[in-house]
Amino acid sequence: MKSRICIVAAMVVLFGGMCIIENSAVRARPAQPQDQTSAVYKLAGEFRTVFANLLWIKADKYHHEFIQHDPNWCNNKDLIGLLKMIVALDPRFVEAYSTGTYILMYGYNNNIRAMNYLMEGLEANPRSRELNQLAAVMYAQKLKNPKRALPYAQRAVWFAEDDFYKNVAKRNLNSIKRMIDESDN
Repeated sequence: MKSRICIVAAMVVLFGGMCIIENSAVRARPAQPQDQTSAVYKLAGEFRTVFANLLWIKADKYHHEFIQHDPNWCNNKDLIGLLKMIVALDPRFVEAYSTGTYILMYGYNNNIRAMNYLMEGLEANPRSRELNQLAAVMYAQKLKNPKRALPYAQRAVWFAEDDFYKNVAKRNLNSIKRMIDESDN
């Protein structure tokens, strides 16, 4: 356990050093066109993405160990810190946002924190079918506000990756439209 902490600390120090070097190099070089990104900056970005994926693998392993003892995986409240670290490293990590939303919603029973976390994910990933569909379901079922769910359900259909997900999103959209019609009557 101490060796893991040392490794993580060393990685953080290495990343911090890379950032300091990058900032020094950027200040010392002459101005260049905006479209050219520094190689060190790109490397740091790749490091963050790889590290986020490694943390996701660790979270997935921990998750499967947890459900052996408690089949309700939303009770795995310890996972939320790791998920927040993953999205801090890679804001495009949709699975971490959706998993965290479920844990906050059902594990912590905190709809406000769950929605805030989900909206953070949607801000970083506005074209995510998964997050838009989750927002539609949360608004329609959990928060009993199908009118607020409608635009998210429509975006989920627009951003569906393939026919399977498009059909699922369309069924969800039709259900939400029926809920709106029933609430208007």
